[in-house]
Amino acid sequence: MSFLWTFLQGSLDLLLKMFVIVVPIMVVLELFEGSRPFRALVRGWARLVGRLGMTEQTAVPTLIGFLFGLAYGGGVIIREARRHELGRRQVFLMSVFLSMVHAVVEDSLVFIAVGASVAWVVGFRLLWAVAVTAVLGALATAVMRRRRKTAPPPPPPPPPGNHC
Repeated sequence: MSFLWTFLQGSLDLLLKMFVIVVPIMVVLELFEGSRPFRALVRGWARLVGRLGMTEQTAVPTLIGFLFGLAYGGGVIIREARRHELGRRQVFLMSVFLSMVHAVVEDSLVFIAVGASVAWVVGFRLLWAVAVTAVLGALATAVMRRRRKTAPPPPPPPPPGNHC
């Protein structure tokens, strides 16, 4: 019975810490989005993700996913992919990058609250995500180029004239 009580106390304590961290982040983000500083941050982020082969249209969804996670960023990713008609390669690169480094602020604060090192939590995840995204992006580009070379040529256009 003592074990169960200790487990419940620890779980409630962790839940309270997560609540205290996550809710203010969500409120600040809602207030901050669309402001001049946010747009400047997005432009800077676009330059960084541009080095990984992503376009400027991927900046907002990758920034939101990077900072606050896929649960919150997922809706933004879907909205921006539809709004800017992002191609498969862009969605693939965003997905690869965010699958490894999503929620860096939220997760880091939670892990640091329980004693983890900032350098390991943030630094290693970011370096790993950049490396894997760069490698998989290069592989995807090579595969697409190879497919284009081996694909049959498109059929010639129909001759001009009356068509039924």
